[in-house]
Amino acid sequence: MFPVLWPALYDALSFLWSSWWPTADGEITEVITEQTGDRNNSFRLAVAYKFSVGDDGPYTGECFWKPTLALNQLRTVRNARKRLHVRQRIAIRYRRDDPSVNTLDGGVKRLLRSEK
Repeated sequence: MFPVLWPALYDALSFLWSSWWPTADGEITEVITEQTGDRNNSFRLAVAYKFSVGDDGPYTGECFWKPTLALNQLRTVRNARKRLHVRQRIAIRYRRDDPSVNTLDGGVKRLLRSEK
């Protein structure tokens, strides 16, 4: 069990240092509103993207954003969704030894702040 758990744990912990990972230019491939959890009023924004590292790729990834306050969550997520679009250029951070481990630079929250 431990050999299977170690790579997943390493991948998860490596995100703590993602702000020091190299960056690559990428683009948004999909932006959707997702219902989460058991309650009908819990929503989040899912942003899928792709990027390449030199001639290597394309790699893909996905980031999520959920409003802090639950009040009018669906409206907040829908309004945020309107500010992002497919083929929008974005910065991606990727782990140098394995670009398939990656994240949106600063997350969806930073992207939404820059699109105001």
